[in-house]
Amino acid sequence: MQILDLASYLPENIVDNQRLSELSGRDAEFFLRRTGIHERRRAASGENTNTLAISAVRSLAARNLACLPEIDLVIGCSYTSWDLIGTVAHAVQREYGLRQARAFTLSSACSSVANAMEVAAAFFDAGRSQLALIVAADHNSLYSDDSDQRSGHLWGDGAAAMLLGSAAAPAAPFVVRDVWTAGLGHVGMGPEGVSLRPSEQGLVMPNGKDVFIQACEGMEAAARLLLERNGLQSRDVRLLVPHQANQRIMDHVAGRLDMNPEQLASSIAHYGNTGCASAIITLVQHQQQLAPGELALVVTFGGGYSAGAALLQKQ
Repeated sequence: MQILDLASYLPENIVDNQRLSELSGRDAEFFLRRTGIHERRRAASGENTNTLAISAVRSLAARNLACLPEIDLVIGCSYTSWDLIGTVAHAVQREYGLRQARAFTLSSACSSVANAMEVAAAFFDAGRSQLALIVAADHNSLYSDDSDQRSGHLWGDGAAAMLLGSAAAPAAPFVVRDVWTAGLGHVGMGPEGVSLRPSEQGLVMPNGKDVFIQACEGMEAAARLLLERNGLQSRDVRLLVPHQANQRIMDHVAGRLDMNPEQLASSIAHYGNTGCASAIITLVQHQQQLAPGELALVVTFGGGYSAGAALLQKQ
């Protein structure tokens, strides 16, 4: 399986730490120390999860116009649905006229992209698909509250898209060497760690300490598993691209894997936690650091809990 192209979209609106300081009474530096976040992007009026996804696909579609009619699988990734029936996948299918595609949306919270890649690989292996589009988008600010002292400061909005093919393509930027996911609902606080219950409350993280611990352990374990089953050491990986949950979590995982700061790809300082899309947004922004043959290890963790990883090789 190869990644033929990838793209991202980030809204223009910026909410910086000074704004959160005014809302909470806390010093602006508190948010930076706690999370590594300087600012985060927020969807504008009229934007929603579906429009974010459509925007992420726009540049990718323009570069791949000839092959759009051949897309036979669209997988959406989101936990902040704008519409539970007309999902991210369906909105993208309609916008770009993907007539031949199966379309559905899945969620394992912020590890959804890894699950989508695994599902696409299964479709390819079964001969049920040859060209797949994965679109991840989260409109966290629709459900979160900036005045929430526990986690309101974390959330940003954004989207990313990947075009994957089952056949070899010389111009493809990445070969997917391996992908793995796991449900972790049985560990720690599980489904109580992070929640979004529209009938009761918005996006909240009542058990942040447990989320921190499980995210560190889950992403480290996922990374080690892929390294071991591919006969690699951490020094063989040029870039570790984690879910952008918290800079302290990412630093901890990199440290546990004996990786140096130059191996860690981070975008959280300017975008916050952009949910399902965060790892791919970060990969888009750091892919030029990879030379042909070098490896990127994408690791994800989702509240609920779940984890995943994908080993990518630059062509």
